[in-house]
Amino acid sequence: MKQEKLEAIMGTAKRMFARYGLRKTSMDEIARMARVAKATIYNYFGSKDRVYLEVLRREKDEIVKNISSSVAEKVLPGDKLAAFVKAKFFYMRKAINILNLDREGMENLLPSAETIRNELFQQEVETIHSILQDGVKKGVFHLSYPLLTARAIGHALRGFELNWLVQESEEKIEHYLDELMAILFYGLMSHKGAVRP
Repeated sequence: MKQEKLEAIMGTAKRMFARYGLRKTSMDEIARMARVAKATIYNYFGSKDRVYLEVLRREKDEIVKNISSSVAEKVLPGDKLAAFVKAKFFYMRKAINILNLDREGMENLLPSAETIRNELFQQEVETIHSILQDGVKKGVFHLSYPLLTARAIGHALRGFELNWLVQESEEKIEHYLDELMAILFYGLMSHKGAVRP
């Protein structure tokens, strides 16, 4: 299949799945909107589910690539972590089909879709873990268990995704993220009143 036909199919499928969901999107409509024969899509992908999974995979890869690029622009571990958090929310907002996985509930979707979503989470945790390890090595972060902390941060951020990205403005999300980063870096307690456990 020529690259331009493939990109036309993928671009059309991404928009249609984002708007109508997996079940309500038809191969006939994808073919018509992409201006290709339905048989061409079936020859290349085999099924609508496989087209959908490829859309999800591409969204996941795009998010990971953009987050990695944003993190790589920073030098200091604290700046890298802040860049990670902001980039994650910025690029997740554009990944409508991945967001829809959470909206529709994993139990209603293909098992492979859940695998792709979990791969994204794992790659995010690996990035956070790498940043935290670098920060510990440089004496910036004081953590006993960087991997456990990375997982906790990853789960916390994932918990905010759906509510923030669907219901809040970009400006409010930016404010929330600034507050979240302040808590993460400085804690809740003032140094004066800090009580050690």
